[in-house]
This record gives sequence, structure tokens and C-alpha cells, in this order.
Amino acid sequence: MRRIVLAVVVLSACAGPQIPQHSGYKSDKAKPWKKPKAIALDEKLEGKTEGELQYGDFRRAKWFSLDVPANGELALRLEITPPGDEANDDFDLAMEVLDPGYRVISKSDLEEEDAHELNKVRTLYDLAPGKYLIHLYLQGRKDSADFVLRAAFKRTAAAEVKSDFPAKVAFLPPLPMVPINDDTPKSYRPPTTAVVKIKKGPRQPTVKVEKPGPAPTTKNARVIGLSVVSGGTQITVGIGTAQEVAAGWKLKIQGVSGGFTLSDCGERTCKATVTATPDQIKAGGGNVTLSP
Repeated sequence: MRRIVLAVVVLSACAGPQIPQHSGYKSDKAKPWKKPKAIALDEKLEGKTEGELQYGDFRRAKWFSLDVPANGELALRLEITPPGDEANDDFDLAMEVLDPGYRVISKSDLEEEDAHELNKVRTLYDLAPGKYLIHLYLQGRKDSADFVLRAAFKRTAAAEVKSDFPAKVAFLPPLPMVPINDDTPKSYRPPTTAVVKIKKGPRQPTVKVEKPGPAPTTKNARVIGLSVVSGGTQITVGIGTAQEVAAGWKLKIQGVSGGFTLSDCGERTCKATVTATPDQIKAGGGNVTLSP
């Protein structure tokens, strides 16, 4: 009788669900974040992607990239559909967002308040332009799910950086005291310097070195922000790494007559108020020329 009971227990254990013993990835050396799937934004600055994940089939995670075109806020909405036969109270599809420096700036997993939710919403404010990564991954070895990820971007004015100079400048240490009278001993004599005569050899032929031509006086840039203000349109111009660009430089917009002046220049952007409509600026593709 004991042998029959033992056999039934063994058969029941063998018939249970098989739990994958692997990591959920096809290779330990794989780096999927190096080749993420891009989410393109349409004319309304909205994007969408969908897919499925299954831990047992080595499809534990998906990586997506999204190019933020200007300063603004990004809203993400994740709609999750777990399989009905395998759904359990511990199921959760995690999401995390990484900035261009691969730092996690937002996440939603089993440690957050919206754990186990089938609709997750994250809004990221004051984002700078750049490439951001979105990582979706299953947290249970028996989990699988279908998902729809929606993104919506909204432009905002670039944040102004206020200087706290000289609040954080350290005070100079006390300087050493200098005696009023010369304290050099009267018997001190400076050391003499031996004169060395150098015989000149035959004169070498003169090598003509061509001087480099003058540096270009103009810079090309693009308009990355628009806002209607009193007297025209205020534009934000991305100057990239052109550190020599400064307030007072002249600005010409492609397709718009007349010249304008830059102001409020930061590390990577400058502003200018122009007598043109946003449609006129967009018609020229947002291309501008800068000159001192």
C-alpha cells in the first residue's frame, strides 16, 4: 500500500508545471540595450509599440529607444494583458526608463505602489533633448504577457540655470607675512653664472610653413523650440558644442528676411525674439545661420 501511495505522489510531482531554470535570456553575453527598437513620434509627438514576452521561450525583456527632440515632458502608458491560464497574484510586468547616460530615472516593479497593475503610467518632467531607453521585463520564471506601450511628448521652455556665484567660492587662505626691511645677510653673494659660447654650424635651409586659413565666421544651427510672445516669436536655438557662440551674435533664419540678435545664451542653447510667425520658421525647416 505504501508503494502505491509513493508512486502516486511521484507521478503528481512530474505532472506539475515545469519552471524554467535559465535566466530568460538567450545568452549571458547578449547586450540587447545596444540595439533597442526605436519608437517614432508622429506629427502629434505621439508614438506606439506593442509585443509579447514569454520567460520560458527566452523572451524575458524588450528594449526600446525614444529620441526626445527638445526640452519637455514625456508621458508613458503601459497596457498589460497577462495570459488567463497562468495569471497569478505575483505577476507583474516591470518597466524602467534610462536617460542618455544609462541612469535609471523612473521605474515600476514589485517594489513600487503600482505593482501588479495592468495599466501603468509614468510622466517624466523637465527632460533634456537626447536618446532615452525604455526597458520592459518579466519578473517571474513562469510569466508571459502581451503589452501595448504608448508615448506622448510635450515641449516646454528650457529651464534657466541661475548662478549662485560667488556664494560657493572659497575664501583665500591667509598670505605669508613679508618683512618691511630686507632680511638678506650682508655677506650673501649671488652665485656667478658661467658664460658658455656656442659655435654656430652651417645655416640650415629655411622651411616655409603654410599658415592655416582663417576660421569660418559663420555657424549653422537649428531651432529646437518655439513660443509666441509679445512682438513676435521667441525661438530657442540649439548651438551644440559651439562654445564661442554668445549673446549679441547675428541670426538669419532660412526663408525669413532680415536679421536678428541672439540673447540668453547657455551652454548649449540661445534665445532670440524674431518678427516672424511659427509657420514661416517651420517652412524653412528651422535652419538658421549664426555670425559674430
